[in-house]
Amino acid sequence: MDSGVAAVMGAAVGVVGTTLAAAVAGLSAQRQVRAEHRHWRRQLRRDAYSAFTAKADELHKALKEINDKLITPGPDLDALRESLASARRLLHGALADARATVEIEGPEKLALMAEELSRSLSACIAAIGAAFLGQGVGGPSAVAEPQGARRFLDHASSKRSQFVDHARKTIDV
Repeated sequence: MDSGVAAVMGAAVGVVGTTLAAAVAGLSAQRQVRAEHRHWRRQLRRDAYSAFTAKADELHKALKEINDKLITPGPDLDALRESLASARRLLHGALADARATVEIEGPEKLALMAEELSRSLSACIAAIGAAFLGQGVGGPSAVAEPQGARRFLDHASSKRSQFVDHARKTIDV
């Protein structure tokens, strides 16, 4: 084989090798970008789900405390009314904002679960509000225990567990 042909073949092998190396590097870079994007999206979702869960827990705890105080003998109804008003503000403010973020981050099933938990907490607020009416009409012993509130508190706990379980599965995908 003549040296000119060998030089051309060597150059061709060099060009092909360089082209293949560039293609492999490009594919590797694309894979890395996709992996970083998936990680970023998981982080956004994790933050949204955590914020929603924290606000739901804060509201649930406040409602449980109000309910517990309401069934004690001689409750301070004015203080409890203010606590209930604060719980309503939390429901319609910070919890609603956190739920909106969950709706945006998705998936839709998790957004629906967040809405169900919010509705359950809202129903609990309504049940406690109804217990206040009973307290005012018949005196402090009129309502031995606002059963509706206890039932909704338990329901909200169940909805929270479902939300967290599904959120974990969504993030781990």
